[in-house]
Amino acid sequence: MIEIEGYGSGRTFRQSSRHRRCFPAGALFRAALAALVLPLMVAILASNIAGAVAPELATDWVEGDHNRARLTAGAVESAAPGSIYAFFEITMDKGWKTYWRNPGSAGGIPPEFDWSKSRNVASVEVLYPVPKVISDNAGDVIGYMEHAVFPVRITPERPGEPVQLDVSANYGICKKLCVPVAVDLALTLPPGDLPPASPDGQAALDAVPRSADRVKPGDPSGFKAESVIEGPDARVILKARFPGAADAAEVFLYIEDGRFIPMPVRQEAQGEVVSFIIDLSDPKDLMRVKGARVLATLKGELGQSESTFVID
Repeated sequence: MIEIEGYGSGRTFRQSSRHRRCFPAGALFRAALAALVLPLMVAILASNIAGAVAPELATDWVEGDHNRARLTAGAVESAAPGSIYAFFEITMDKGWKTYWRNPGSAGGIPPEFDWSKSRNVASVEVLYPVPKVISDNAGDVIGYMEHAVFPVRITPERPGEPVQLDVSANYGICKKLCVPVAVDLALTLPPGDLPPASPDGQAALDAVPRSADRVKPGDPSGFKAESVIEGPDARVILKARFPGAADAAEVFLYIEDGRFIPMPVRQEAQGEVVSFIIDLSDPKDLMRVKGARVLATLKGELGQSESTFVID
């Protein structure tokens, strides 16, 4: 039986028994409060630990002249079942740039990736975020300024087992002088759930153009190409609808075997429909690309997409 003499600071709680123990009321209150609060704090801490961001899955940065590169991997919400994503990332010194797969009229070294030493890989596809045109005294470069991330879509050969990525990459960087870069990177992707992709990796994946059957609202759509290759004014006319500001519309062209193709020139818009002209009046240009299958990357103010056409 417990007898209570009083409440308040400096008073006592007295236990009626053969052995009496006296406790300051304030201390007993603090002990009771701790008994209530401590389990709650432990639960919150456990929840925070469980929800904490997992360590980044990445190689060390490999330092080079005016640039550094690394390979990362991470989970993305848009991944198709059976696919996982890695990201080849380049950062460059201020004022330096690297190239898209078509380096532009000024020339350059487009990136090349060799994944043949990788293990437990059925397929590897490097994806290219929409680039920008960078003009200088040498002409127009198509590429990325100071930072580039190339998403890599991977299908494992044996799902549920580790994937060993091993890449030999060659690319060029340029300011006033152009520098070729070669780097080897290796990264093991464990089976199961990966940590989330970095914000830069997710942003790069979001900037990859979507195919015509997967366009979202805001993406360029309704692409058409008309070849006029007879006579002195040989050309290809490209048209598409670009939601948003017409002056933001751009088209970048790529032929898989690396053949040069003149850059398309934007014409006056008709509402959201924008036309581009590929000038093939130079017989050498026409001969070079006649019959080629061309990939067109369309970049608008609100989105990006891609389509293919044949010059015939």
